[in-house]
Amino acid sequence: MVYVYVCKRFKVTMDMVSGKDSEWILNLVKFYLKHRRKEMQKLERAEVNPKKRLNAASYDSASDVFKINIVYKDQKGVDQELKWIIKVTRSDVNDVANVLLKHEKQVFSRLVSDLINTVKQKSAGFLEGARVSPKDLILTPEFIYEETSHAADVSRHVLVLDNLEEKQFFGIPSGALNLPHFKCAVKTVAKIHGVGICHKLMLIQSFAQQEAASQQKKTHEDVEVEGDHTNKVLVGKEGIFSRFPFLNDRLHTMNHLISNRHTFLNMYQQFLKCFPKEDYLMDIFEYIRMSTDDILKLNKEEQKEGEEEKPDCDHPLDSIALGVLEARSFLFFYEEENNKENIKAIPKGTKVQRSHSDRAATRKSYDSQKSIPSNKNETLKNNVNKDMPAKAKCPKIESFNKSFNKSDNKTPVKTNKFQNKFFQNVKKSQDDAIVPPLQLKRREGPANAWAKPLKAALVNAKYVTYERVTNDLAVLFFTCGDTLTRRFYMIKMVEVFAETLGITLSSLGVDTDQFHINWQEFIQEFQTHLLYGFLVGVLVSMANTDVADLNELIKSSSHPDKKEVIGPCSQAGDSDFSNRSVKLTPPRITFLLDMMKDIGSYVESKDFELGLPLTNFGRYQELWSMSDNGEGEEEEDEDEEEEDESEEE
Repeated sequence: MVYVYVCKRFKVTMDMVSGKDSEWILNLVKFYLKHRRKEMQKLERAEVNPKKRLNAASYDSASDVFKINIVYKDQKGVDQELKWIIKVTRSDVNDVANVLLKHEKQVFSRLVSDLINTVKQKSAGFLEGARVSPKDLILTPEFIYEETSHAADVSRHVLVLDNLEEKQFFGIPSGALNLPHFKCAVKTVAKIHGVGICHKLMLIQSFAQQEAASQQKKTHEDVEVEGDHTNKVLVGKEGIFSRFPFLNDRLHTMNHLISNRHTFLNMYQQFLKCFPKEDYLMDIFEYIRMSTDDILKLNKEEQKEGEEEKPDCDHPLDSIALGVLEARSFLFFYEEENNKENIKAIPKGTKVQRSHSDRAATRKSYDSQKSIPSNKNETLKNNVNKDMPAKAKCPKIESFNKSFNKSDNKTPVKTNKFQNKFFQNVKKSQDDAIVPPLQLKRREGPANAWAKPLKAALVNAKYVTYERVTNDLAVLFFTCGDTLTRRFYMIKMVEVFAETLGITLSSLGVDTDQFHINWQEFIQEFQTHLLYGFLVGVLVSMANTDVADLNELIKSSSHPDKKEVIGPCSQAGDSDFSNRSVKLTPPRITFLLDMMKDIGSYVESKDFELGLPLTNFGRYQELWSMSDNGEGEEEEDEDEEEEDESEEE
């Protein structure tokens, strides 16, 4: 009998009647095995439970997430276990999350599989030692299944992915990423961008071949009508967007952040007013806020009459971008997988031997294998010291029982157990004893909270778009990076990003010299996106902040007005209401304030004014503090001069 347990919330979300849950799970397993050329003998059990989330943001992660654990028997009768997560959204519950899950579902089902095939196709032409694995370059959860259903005006989207948390991947509970975690995240993003650029070049090459083939097929009878693009071969960006239309939906996926941008910017402005000593930041923020629409690329430049855009002449760094990234977009792996020969040597499904006694031959079989003597003399030789151990080059071994006493006249009792003088005080080994099965539980986090991660997996694909790859890096600094990384290691992280991007492209056979981009140009390209990254960081942080927490901070601070801020509120009926926002803890307040200090010092610098190459924000902080001290000394000198003039008069 198959054991199936499905929680009530999953049935309500999926609109399942009794009996349909088992059928849905069975079809899910069959779909998974069919596309991997595997077969199932019998489904043993399945459990669906709500998944506990560290932080469920109210603006994009309101979808219900469930854990499903499945055990089935394969054709050989061996139990196989599957552990997945199920994401479900409904348009009547949360339309914002429903749109984002629809986008994420298309990314995992269509785009990621194309990227994996690109890596396999490129690696097939290399020697065996030079081939790269898609798992090394695209570290994302494995796509399992997706479905879409419509009932009247209500749409429901379902996405099933592999559960990486069951494979010793852990998320960061809250706060910004420190330097080792941030470096791993940058490498993961750079590898995905490298594969994306390689995929773009392959698509452009195939589009050019299709266009050349269509041109050769044309005859003098073909008539081209102006404005008719039915038979036209799309190339460049148009061809990419025709293949993946969802890559052009940046304004649609970021609709919640963009439509509420004035509300979120007002919340951040009131947050800055809580610190009267930092009132100089208000003018800089107002200066940036005036250009919000231009920085967020909301005002598209109208093309001049008679000027057509060349779709195939895009920038070399334009590729598939991840859009919006946060600390919760990554899961980190901490344990070393190498040097585990004992685990790798044991094949699956075999019994683990506890000791040599499991495979040792019995004494009877050993005696039966002795050679039969030919005469009596050989028989006597074989019987001499038959029950006594042979003389060995080792400490004396006693074969008599320990309880034998010389005062007794009884003959000693011989036993088959030998006792070594060296091992008398050693406790008896329980190696051959019956050991109960180990009760292994999944760890909730790494053993060492300050451990250095080995790799990071990307688990968020809600905002994937077609953009400059340096745009993602700029966003990453203001949503995930802590103040230390921004002020002292920003250029180093840009170097790590560029180096990983170059290594990935080289491993895929792409010559990076064809881009004609040097290091200074790459730095200048990155710094053009800093203001965009700052604004996205402000919008995301304020979208994650509860208005009630912000109002409490305003009341308890030195805010001049102390007026309440009006913002979007969470639904009180939601079961995950406690996780819908990130608390304004002292470290997070410092992070939000330092973010404005860093961008303010850069905007006030000569590098921003003259367009000079960027350096670390710590240098701008030093120059800004020096200029403030100089202005203060000048004001004091002016006051002294005025006092001297008044005394002379």
